Amino acid sequence: MTTISPEDVISRLKRRLPKLDPLLDEDTPLHALGLDSMDTVELLCAIHEEFNVRLSEREFLPHQRLRDLAQTIASKQELS
Repeated sequence: MTTISPEDVISRLKRRLPKLDPLLDEDTPLHALGLDSMDTVELLCAIHEEFNVRLSEREFLPHQRLRDLAQTIASKQELS
């Protein structure tokens, strides 16, 4: 399976969650997105639908950058 780049994660999430579009780049910490609990659920659902990966709240850490999130998604896909 191919590794997902941070750019791919970002572009796919921008398509799914256009309200986050201006805020996203690979060095953006997740907490800087100002996500409330509903936004977080929406983002986790988008990740599941886009990448066929389920992330627990423990794997979705607010201090992570988007590049870290991309690596987490890629590693979980490799395990599938």
